[in-house]
Amino acid sequence: MSAYVFPLKMAALTFPVIALLIALPFLLGQYRRYGSLIAWRAVVVYTFIFYLLAAYFLVILPLPDRASVAALTTPRYSLVPFHELAEFLAATPFVWNQPATWLATVRESTFFMPLFNVALTLPFGVYLRYYFKRPVWQVVIASFTLSLFFELTQLSGLYGYYPRPYRLFEVDDLILNTLGGTLGGLLAPTLMRVFPSRDEMDQAAIQKGRRVTWTRRLVAMLIDNLIVASLLGALAHLLLQLLGVATDLTLFGNVAGMLLTFGLAPLLMNGQTPGKRAVRIRIVRADGSPASIWRVWWREFLLYGAAFNVMRAFQWVFEQIFSKFHRTETNFILLGLLAIPAVFLVANFLWEVVTRDNRYFYDVWADTTQISTVQDATLSDPAAPDGTTTDDDRPEPR
Repeated sequence: MSAYVFPLKMAALTFPVIALLIALPFLLGQYRRYGSLIAWRAVVVYTFIFYLLAAYFLVILPLPDRASVAALTTPRYSLVPFHELAEFLAATPFVWNQPATWLATVRESTFFMPLFNVALTLPFGVYLRYYFKRPVWQVVIASFTLSLFFELTQLSGLYGYYPRPYRLFEVDDLILNTLGGTLGGLLAPTLMRVFPSRDEMDQAAIQKGRRVTWTRRLVAMLIDNLIVASLLGALAHLLLQLLGVATDLTLFGNVAGMLLTFGLAPLLMNGQTPGKRAVRIRIVRADGSPASIWRVWWREFLLYGAAFNVMRAFQWVFEQIFSKFHRTETNFILLGLLAIPAVFLVANFLWEVVTRDNRYFYDVWADTTQISTVQDATLSDPAAPDGTTTDDDRPEPR
């Protein structure tokens, strides 16, 4: 049993990092598709990856010394079907029509290896049927393929790291693993009654994705400012350096990045910035009609050109007076002038957080709002043969 505990510990230790690396692209894709991420979906994906990690570690660990592997003279493979079953019957007192032999058989160490090979892929079949909605025949093929991958990993000596296989390639393992996955696929419908179905998860994600939440807006803002604008600004900075232009390259790069992200991108992307497109939201008029590019530009200027710079200027003057002690009359006048819009901005933000209206001053002044584009693909009337939306299903302005 200790041979199995160690691989499970290794999986538990490496799971957080490896699972994040593997699951993150998939979860981001789901967020991109539905405009939201359901917690139960993340749990299912994470546990599925943990299972695959544990299964893989159970197959390859513990790793022996290379010199000891080179000295092995044991067979590399066993291609005789049911050879393991024959050895099991010969080494145990099991007689199928004598129940008195069953308990003694279970106590034998040779009983656990076939059982382990079945149990190894049983969760795989459950996940394929439950989350990925695969029919049983595909579960059988996928289970066989997974088992073949494990066996070839062993036969290759861990992809050539060892001079020869340190574990036996067995046809019986392919049979038992495939059987385990098939049993998991057959048992999945019963287990699925306990947990939310994949369709229920999708529907909950769609319903959640129809709302433009504060979190979605924040994610879009972070993508636009920390990734897109920064990258475009760095490219503009580099271009000027290559051209030998003598100017304040840092300031130019920052301004160029912001103009390209919040000026050119909405013009080319129908009122969306890269961040907004990533989380599937769009700027429209308050009544839900399309917003003109001038109105979008005015909104972005109020937010990024005015509000952000006012807060930056207020912070700079505040630091000059109370941190660097540059307490000049000019600085105090600037602090007083900037305090008025700064207080307004903070009050507006807090008010919208409390009321959850999420229409900040720049949306009100530009007569704009943001809607979820998830509705474009999901709010269709199932009864309509052409997939058109009904009046009741049309998105409400936000």
